[in-house]
Amino acid sequence: MSHVLVITLIGVRILSGAAASVDEAYCYSLDDNRTQWGHFATRTGYEVVRGSSSSRDYFVADCIPTKYWLLARHGTRLHGAKYINFLPQSLNKLRDTILANNDSRMCPDDLALLRHWRWDSNMTTDYEGFLTESGWNELKNLATREKTRFGALFHGPYRKDRFHFRYTNTQRTVASFRAFAEGLFGDGAYARVHPEGEPTRDTLLKPHFFCPDYDENKRKIRGPGSEQDKFMQSALFQQTIADISTRLGFPYNLTLDQIEDMWDHCRFEQAWYLPQLSPWCSVFTKEQINVLEYKEDLRYYYQSGHGYAGAGDLACFTMADMMRHLGQAGGEPSIIAYFCHESIIQLFLVALGAKKDPNPLRSDNYEAMRNRQFRSSEWTPFAANVAAVRYQCNDVVSPVKIKFFLNEKVLMFDWCERGSCDWDEVQRRFRRFTEGKCEEIYCSGSSAQGRKEVAFTLILLVFTIRR
Repeated sequence: MSHVLVITLIGVRILSGAAASVDEAYCYSLDDNRTQWGHFATRTGYEVVRGSSSSRDYFVADCIPTKYWLLARHGTRLHGAKYINFLPQSLNKLRDTILANNDSRMCPDDLALLRHWRWDSNMTTDYEGFLTESGWNELKNLATREKTRFGALFHGPYRKDRFHFRYTNTQRTVASFRAFAEGLFGDGAYARVHPEGEPTRDTLLKPHFFCPDYDENKRKIRGPGSEQDKFMQSALFQQTIADISTRLGFPYNLTLDQIEDMWDHCRFEQAWYLPQLSPWCSVFTKEQINVLEYKEDLRYYYQSGHGYAGAGDLACFTMADMMRHLGQAGGEPSIIAYFCHESIIQLFLVALGAKKDPNPLRSDNYEAMRNRQFRSSEWTPFAANVAAVRYQCNDVVSPVKIKFFLNEKVLMFDWCERGSCDWDEVQRRFRRFTEGKCEEIYCSGSSAQGRKEVAFTLILLVFTIRR
């Protein structure tokens, strides 16, 4: 684990610790709204989608907050190693060809953006996946806002008995924790904070790492015949590829890999440099971005969302941890914060029963799902977070309330009044996670498959012996 905190690149500072149309008139550089920034799937910049700093959703009449539990994804990071290795060559070639194309439909301002774009040669595999300055600020500023909202609860210096922190063993989650600690306790304060180390088998923050059923499902939902695969073969998606290619002046269709190279770098670059413009975002219209987002949502929905039957069970240990801490009336710690990755947050939201669409996402219902609840851009952007807050209230009937927040916006449930949930009802609904059986149920699909495999092996063994 590197202990270097700041490495400055050219422009990037890495910190440790309906059918698509060509829409020729669209000009990214001249668009003041750029709503597509909020539709970059899991590469969406947090500042684009988070809740208001002044939101009163955190206030509950006649109640005071007494416990705060947080599950936070790492902030904006750099590309992974495989992308750093091949993206420069791919993007340079695409840029030069687009600029040379006589039939490009891009506006002059957007072409100028591309003309001046250069890959940062300092961005090497030595720093693959590292947290960036924007990612650091996302977590630091989140902590500052939460401290302001819950002043009495967060008041005072760091004490190990009051604050409990834990992260996965990656540079970007370690650095995210440090940024959050700085937001709470001041610059450099993370050096005085003592987080819990990651165990060998981390079923709290990485349960999917230890579930064969999750791995098998992950392979299946990306393969032939999956909803994502069928969507990519659909007339809508193929027309989108053709429209992108035509708009960029190509007399033939670009490959999906080429389009995804531009799409990926657009999203990362935009998250790094908010509010500057990423030249690679200029190659897409807003509707094309929506189609690309839906393609990714089809994968996440069936991988870690409501479309995967085992999703809620996989978050059992995480749910149990939340319930245990919220159930402690006055015990320490009072602030619990974990720093993790997108998958566990998606799994956890499924376990909560949050934002479930009445109909599943499919390859053939793109138009019907434009206003869907499951949107990875809003569920798990960079620095995504779910907070659960316990309030002690002057209410004889229901003295304890719980409020849940996703990316600083209150989560609404039909069994809670304006997002304020009675603790007794929370306990009733999530009882199965608190009965001490997580080891049995968290990967139940895998356990069933394992039993089948054992049974099949025994049958083969008996048959062999008899022969």
